[in-house]
Amino acid sequence: MTLYEQLVQQISLQIEQGIYKSGDKLPSIRRLSRLSGVSVATVQKAYAVLEDRRIIEPRPKSGFFVKARDKVPLKKPVQPLGLPNDVAIHALATTIFHACEMPGMVNFGTAYPSIEFLPLKQLQRIMRKLIQVDMEDLLTAHFSAGHRPLKHQVSRRLAETGCLVAEDEVIITNGCQEALILCLRAVAVPGDTIAIESPAFVGLLQAIESLGLKALEIPSDADDGISLEAMALALEQWKIAAVALVPAFNNPSGSNMGQQNKQKLVKLLAAHQVPLIEDDLFGDLSHSTARNIPAKAFDEQGLVLYCSSISKSIAPGFRVGWVCPGKYFKEIEYLKSFTNVSASSMAQAAAAEFLSTGAYDRHIRQLCRIYMQHIDWFQKKIMLHFPVGTSVSQPRGGYILWVELPIGCDTNVIFEAAIKQQVSFLPGQLFSSTGKYNNCLRINCSVSIDERTEQAIQCLGKIAAINLQECVV
Repeated sequence: MTLYEQLVQQISLQIEQGIYKSGDKLPSIRRLSRLSGVSVATVQKAYAVLEDRRIIEPRPKSGFFVKARDKVPLKKPVQPLGLPNDVAIHALATTIFHACEMPGMVNFGTAYPSIEFLPLKQLQRIMRKLIQVDMEDLLTAHFSAGHRPLKHQVSRRLAETGCLVAEDEVIITNGCQEALILCLRAVAVPGDTIAIESPAFVGLLQAIESLGLKALEIPSDADDGISLEAMALALEQWKIAAVALVPAFNNPSGSNMGQQNKQKLVKLLAAHQVPLIEDDLFGDLSHSTARNIPAKAFDEQGLVLYCSSISKSIAPGFRVGWVCPGKYFKEIEYLKSFTNVSASSMAQAAAAEFLSTGAYDRHIRQLCRIYMQHIDWFQKKIMLHFPVGTSVSQPRGGYILWVELPIGCDTNVIFEAAIKQQVSFLPGQLFSSTGKYNNCLRINCSVSIDERTEQAIQCLGKIAAINLQECVV
């Protein structure tokens, strides 16, 4: 390796490790020549190479500076269609989730919104009123498909998105996760294959594993979601019991499936009589003014099982979700009734009251503005502090970021080091049934933006740079 190449490698590594940050001034040519013990010509050549690689930039009469890094979008995936396989992530996921919630942790891992973004005062007023007026009803367990006023609100709000679902076609569940599990139990038996996006929601993978099902990962685009071409090929090659997706602001990739593609997907699956389990948990959290139209709106045969909840918008602790299961209503009503009878009467009543007012819409508008700002802040800080070559998702809704580190990085190793520094995230391996995405990680941006948060991002960047250096060596 020549002297100038050694110098290029040395400066690049110093930038990756955060010794020189985005916008920092580098030593002058003559100063670096003296410090490094090389000729001025060697430094000039090294700086020219770094400039060509867009790592540094010259400024007239000022010298050389570390180039400000733009948000680098995720690369377009090139993935072959794999085989159906067993899922085995639950043990690792449980260990990681417990670590994420340890006291004192800066938790970028679990995807629940911070308490500061929840409508605490409105919910306090509603719950005080309910206790004073409806206490007897709240203490009574109802053997039914759910609190009728809440079912009415779900039906009404779905109608605004183009989904014509009567309130009697809604089943209230203990959060969206239970809705997903009930749907899987209704459409599949152990050994059956469920087609999923890649990367896929970790909770869905855990549900598939717990029920003894197999997963078939379908290649997906970071912008548009699941590949319809690959889906069509999978339907020809394999017997698929159901397809389970997060079409709107996917967790973790942030992809957002367009209206036309949703319509094509529903039509494609209907032709094969394959049900679609639609997780629309982030559907309300669009960063634009327009609310996404769910795939359920294009369902003409009752094959779309629509799932959602208030966990990402109002109150994660309420554990109130719902499923609109179409032709599978009777099966899911039966499964729900003997699993846990019903969701909390108090939580259902409070959710119904909040959804019935304009306060919910105002809350969502404010929340989306906050999340859009947080996503932008995190993207900039990640590009500032993480190694060169890092890519980051560009979600148009929600508060989740998917980060792709340079090939060779191992986010499981990075996680172990980060936990010791009281910083957590979710490693990419949790989002695949086949162990992919070892160089990726998921960040929850629904946290306070303060000095400690920035220090945590900076800490992750340093750990990632060390990991990258070790893998290169």
